[in-house]
Amino acid sequence: MELKILRKSLKQTLETGLGQTRQHMDRCGTREGQPILFDRTENKSREEKIFQRKEEYKGHVIGVWGMWVELSER
Repeated sequence: MELKILRKSLKQTLETGLGQTRQHMDRCGTREGQPILFDRTENKSREEKIFQRKEEYKGHVIGVWGMWVELSER
């Protein structure tokens, strides 16, 4: 699993996460890996932040999870 915090766009974060997940998969000799993207964007609903889907990256299908994170007052 690769944990990522969405800081830029979803597309950029996903591309980085897929690449890192693929590298970990190669090092571990596994065919399965899953990046988990934590979205702290304030003006999005939970439904927009929470998802599960599959992405193809360099010939491999990788499962991706989107998670909702509530920001607490500091």
